Amino acid sequence: MARSERQRNTRIDAVRAVALGVVIIMNMMTFSGLAYLSPDARAEMLGTVDRAVWGFLDMFFEGKALAAFSFMFGLSFSMILQRAGPTAEAAAPKIMRRFMVLGAIGAFNAVFLFWADILMTYAALGLLLPLAARLSQRVTFALGIGLVLAGPIALALSGVGPPVPVPEGHDESLRAFASQNYTDAISQNLNMVTGAADTAGGMLLLRLFMLSGLFLLGLAVGKSALMSQLAELRGHMFRLGALSLCLGMAAGGALHMIDTPQGFWFVLYLETPLMALGYLMLLTAALHGPHMQWVHTLLAPLGRMSLTGYLGSSALGQLLFYGWGFQLIGQTGTLAVLALAIGVVIVLAGFAHLWFRHFVYGPWEWLWRSLTTLRRQPILGRVA
Repeated sequence: MARSERQRNTRIDAVRAVALGVVIIMNMMTFSGLAYLSPDARAEMLGTVDRAVWGFLDMFFEGKALAAFSFMFGLSFSMILQRAGPTAEAAAPKIMRRFMVLGAIGAFNAVFLFWADILMTYAALGLLLPLAARLSQRVTFALGIGLVLAGPIALALSGVGPPVPVPEGHDESLRAFASQNYTDAISQNLNMVTGAADTAGGMLLLRLFMLSGLFLLGLAVGKSALMSQLAELRGHMFRLGALSLCLGMAAGGALHMIDTPQGFWFVLYLETPLMALGYLMLLTAALHGPHMQWVHTLLAPLGRMSLTGYLGSSALGQLLFYGWGFQLIGQTGTLAVLALAIGVVIVLAGFAHLWFRHFVYGPWEWLWRSLTTLRRQPILGRVA
């Protein structure tokens, strides 16, 4: 294998780019205002095609992209630990600083860009990384599976009721984000961040277990020998991925048929990790095909600057939909929002290609590294 490929696995970057792209698409549904509406209000506003598209996205991608991205997060930091090698334990303080800086970036995003930030959660999970890194691959894998399975159990025992999407029913958000005064957006971001637990405790509890488990599963896979055997395991990944996806779809279909899931039926919420893992296995298997190099080349740059892509999409989402921008919030149907979201992903992917012609790191990735080391990092240089 060439030295440059050993240093950077473009297939992993491509998988990360796809996961990020779907996260961006689903986030745009919130920026557009559609996610703030109650189901009845949304059904009244949208036409037949838009309702069908919303149902499709909700069934197949809501929560799944975020879950897949969480797995990739754990996998990425497993690779960081491997590159540190024998010095990994000595590098623990630097790793801790790295996650503290990520948490600060997440707080910036939550207040000034998009209240539904995931970076602060990842930073909190990352603080456990030095401890988790000392565990064997099998123990890490078992803990990951255990946490994912514990989510529905904790939900049933908590008595908080079935998960409800955090923004749903927050009509005041539509008015605040439609304001031409940017400070109103900041104020509402703060309201949503501080008040989320009051209205969506079930969703937050389930995600805490699910994201923690998937993070550890990604870490375990990165520790294993699987990463060097992906091409040989391609057929197995297709079959296992298809099985996982089908099981998740069956659980999701059953979940949509139950008006108010309770007790035992909370197990159906395992649809999210099952479908997320199914997507990841199928995508990884496809990208290891003999004629997929052009796909790696197309997608890898965006995956390489996933932090910049994530934050950049938040800024573009505000520009497109909020009152200080083009004021499209509450004015567009699902299909139009989907088209705009795909356009945002294309713009960010094009920017990544242009950026890496001249720079080694993405802009936010460079800032993250510089703040972690408290030294200005070199950035000029073309990526091989």
